[in-house]
Parts: sequence; C-alpha cells; structure tokens
Amino acid sequence: MALTTLQPLAYAVAYVTFFFGTASIFLRFYCRQYVLKTWGVDDYFAVLVLMVSIGQQVNLHMFLYWGCGLHMDTLSSVQVLQILKWLFVEEVIYYSVHWVIKSAFLFFYLRLSPNPTFRKFVYIGVGLNGAIWIINVLMACFQCVPFDEILHPGTHPDAKCISRLALLIVPSILNIVEDFYILLLPISTVLHLQMPTRRKIAVLGVIAFGASSVIIACFRLIPLMELNASADTSWVLGIMVIVAALEIQFAVIAVNLPSLKALWTRLVGGSSAGSGQANSKQKAYKLSSLGKSKGSRESMTRLKRGITSTDSEEELFRQGGTALQLPIQGSKNDVGAIQVTKDFNVKSAEKDGEYVVAGYYPGDH
Repeated sequence: MALTTLQPLAYAVAYVTFFFGTASIFLRFYCRQYVLKTWGVDDYFAVLVLMVSIGQQVNLHMFLYWGCGLHMDTLSSVQVLQILKWLFVEEVIYYSVHWVIKSAFLFFYLRLSPNPTFRKFVYIGVGLNGAIWIINVLMACFQCVPFDEILHPGTHPDAKCISRLALLIVPSILNIVEDFYILLLPISTVLHLQMPTRRKIAVLGVIAFGASSVIIACFRLIPLMELNASADTSWVLGIMVIVAALEIQFAVIAVNLPSLKALWTRLVGGSSAGSGQANSKQKAYKLSSLGKSKGSRESMTRLKRGITSTDSEEELFRQGGTALQLPIQGSKNDVGAIQVTKDFNVKSAEKDGEYVVAGYYPGDH
C-alpha cells in the first residue's frame, strides 16, 4: 500500500528539533549571562537566531496545516494557493535564517584569536554572507514580473520568470559554499594554539558539529531537484519540511555549542571565569622576563599564557583588560625581586606571537 501522508512524521521532526534548538539557545543565554558573565556581538545575533527560528517554525507549521505532506490530488484549490503563498514566505525566511546563523558563527570566531590575518578572513566571510543573503532575497522577490505571478502562477500570460531550477538550486549552492568557508576558517588557528592535542580535538569537534547541518543541506539538493521535476508539489514539500527542520535546528545547536561546552564544564565540576576574574589556579602564566626600574611604578612584562582551565573553549584568547592574581616570589638578594601577592589589572597586546602585558605594581614590601 502506497504511503498517503508524511504529516505525522513531519510534525514530529519539526517540533522535536525545534524544542532542542530552542533549548540550546536559552541554555546559551544562561551560560553567557550567569556562568561566563560576558556578552558579545555573537550573543546579540543569537537573539536574532531565536526570532528567525520561531518564524521558520511557524512557516513549517503553516506548510503542514495547508496540506504539505499530502498528495496534490487530495487538496483543494484554496489549499494549493495557500501553499504557494507560504512557499514564497519560506524562501525569504529560510535565507534570512541562514544569514543570521552564519553571522553568529563568524562573530564568535572573532573571539578565537586577535591575529589580524585571521580576523581579516572572518570579515571577508561576513561580507560574503551578507552578499549571498541579499542575492538570494532579491532572487526570491523578483523571480517573476509582475509579482502576483509568484502567488498566482499562470494568471499573467505575459509574465517573465526566472528559471525554476535556478531559483531552487543557486541559493542552496551559495549557502553551501559559505558553509564550507565557515567550517574551514578556524582550523588552522586552532591547530596553532599552544594547548594539548586532546583539547585541540575537542575544540575542533565543537566547531565541526556544524558539518552535520552542511551535510543535511547537501542532501537537501535531492528533494529540490525533485520539486523542480515533480507535479506533486505538496508531497515533495512535506519532505522539504523534514529536511529543513533538521538542517536549521542542527545549525542552531551548532552555533550554541561553544557556550554549552562552558556550561557542561561547570556542571561536571569545572569552573568558569568568563567575567574576566581568575585566580592563579585557574590560569597559569609563565614569566619569560621581568623588568622593573628603581622608582618606577610601571613595568612591561612578556607573558606566555598557558590555559589550564577548560572553562570556555570558545574564548581561547581573552582580550582587553584581564584581572588576575599573579604571585611573584624571590629572595631579597635577587635583583628586581618582589615578594607580593596582589591583584593586578593588566592589558595585553600581541607582538611576535607573544602577549606583551602592561601591569601596575604597587611597590616592594
């Protein structure tokens, strides 16, 4: 007996994946606000991710409500017209979801390293992502002239429309190319970090989880080709609902995983220092040289920073002012020796692969 409906499966996949994707967003918010106690540009994009994810879910629900997942010969003309209307809305929302999620990934990458070359490639990715979104939305909005031909196909004999195959395939190809760019971008940076191989693998694993969404996006090309060739539009769109739900929500979870890693570390007994406050047990600093001229209350120190805490795999390099406790010991006979344990506010800048740190020393005791 031939299968007559995909709707139960489509409803289940759409809502289960939406639940996990939304849960990951709220866990991210909790982690950033209360565990790491820091908030960045990528977190504002995470708010947008929540909004567009809800919009995407509403659209998938409307697809199923009007008959997607059923065969076309079982639908009324009203249902068919409604499906066509929501198909146009889905195109705009789907492209916007991709733009927001990719932007969140790229702005998160800015946390990984202060290296100018790496950051330049990140900003190139931001520009490409924006250009792809604009191209895709314009293709959707101007696929037919007049516009009403999109919602009521065949009612305008003189209408001019973009090739249906190009309309379906080109935006997907552009998004997949950008996905691969984003996936490959941080690999070299992570591999060159001074951390154990095991931790490098863990960081790359968190980032590479996004590959699951890219793989699904590649498989999405199959029903897109079928949608172009088949007259049973509502049935193929039922398959598309399942694929789109998996693709988008896997991407949502992937973009939140770095923050969830920090939350997991806290729950299993680690600690997080996202607020920028850390004691000497949390972060180890090696002094490669220490200079302090007599009467001077300022000194420049080169530090090699060893990250011994797994609090936040997402912030592999802390930037700006960082507060730490730096115990420095030495005998009174040593030149320039200090015997103090104080809180120091330091600011770091990268030079020749090391961090140059300016700190204020309160004086000898």
